[in-house]
Amino acid sequence: MRIQNILALTDFSIQAEHGLDRAAALAVVHGARLRILYACETPPLQLSDPVARLEQRARQLARRHGVVVETIAGTGRLQDDCLAEAARADLLVTHERMRHAAGVLPWRTLLLPLLRDSPCPLLVVCQPLQGGYARLLVAVDFSAVSRPLVRYAGDFGAGATLELFHAIDPHDEARLRSAEASMAAVQAYRREVLQYAQEQLYRLSDVFDARRNRVGTLIGRGDLARHLLVQQERIGADLVVIGQERRSALMDWVRGSVPRRLLKGGLQSDLLVVPHGHLATAQSRVARRCTAAT
Repeated sequence: MRIQNILALTDFSIQAEHGLDRAAALAVVHGARLRILYACETPPLQLSDPVARLEQRARQLARRHGVVVETIAGTGRLQDDCLAEAARADLLVTHERMRHAAGVLPWRTLLLPLLRDSPCPLLVVCQPLQGGYARLLVAVDFSAVSRPLVRYAGDFGAGATLELFHAIDPHDEARLRSAEASMAAVQAYRREVLQYAQEQLYRLSDVFDARRNRVGTLIGRGDLARHLLVQQERIGADLVVIGQERRSALMDWVRGSVPRRLLKGGLQSDLLVVPHGHLATAQSRVARRCTAAT
């Protein structure tokens, strides 16, 4: 993983300032260029010239963090601007306050389409900057993208401790019970599923060529979002990392969104949402490089 361009959104609120500080700190760590865009769904009346304010903020960030900071003049089509600029970025940084935009219905805020449609990883900053990330909670489902997701998380939080978490789906067990399977059969199935999860987590914990990260494993059973909220608080993770498949707004509403539920549930850490498409693209690049080397 290589982060060269970071896009950060701000409405000049306190929460947005936390997001800008985190974006600038990440730009320092990764040697990336930082670009900032004014994104406010209900601009305050007292802000007469947001462009001038944005340029002033860019100069402040550049002096404080020693990074190159550029401003972006949007077209006024807020969602289109954000997604278009995100397509040119390696990381999009926003802030949790966007979920509570004044005068905007919760399901119509800008954050929801960004969570669903961002072409690059999206970092939602919920906490003030207090140094680099020290403990990451990474949700894995053992699909083809789990390994590149763990690798991405390790690169993103170089030196941080990674806790890999898997929530066992209870639906198959429920079907066994509904088919009146014996208790012995249900318990045997439960042991088999648990053993499989432990083996898969062990394999995922060994994806790094060099041990830059300490890696632990956690297993739960049932609702993923609820377990992540509990585990984040229990282990004191300062960043939760989750992969997300691309789907329509209708399917997002019908099936529910784990990132959205985490934010709604009062997540006490930052949240990094990594699109499956981004991971697949990165994986194909690595495969092409390996093929070329042979």
